[in-house]
Amino acid sequence: MGSNSIDTVCPCCETKLKIDLKTGEVIWQEEKPKPAVSLTDMVKGLGTKQKETEQLFKKRSETEKDRSRLLDEKFKEAQKNVDLSEDLPLRDIDLD
Repeated sequence: MGSNSIDTVCPCCETKLKIDLKTGEVIWQEEKPKPAVSLTDMVKGLGTKQKETEQLFKKRSETEKDRSRLLDEKFKEAQKNVDLSEDLPLRDIDLD
């Protein structure tokens, strides 16, 4: 009889896999070791990430300023449209 499993390598991540032929499930896997990253590469990556974070913060800060300005304008417009007449409608509580 033949083997009950097949060995293969993932084309994307190069992980070695052993697959059960009956069920199609992965029985065993061995990931390809990742290359060690040098300290200078790590520092460069942090610098890049910090710049991206600063840009995102600036963008969100500007968005908040615009939002605040729009809300202020809407509030002022709503204040203009308020009827300041003294003839307020009677409420049930006013009749007591």
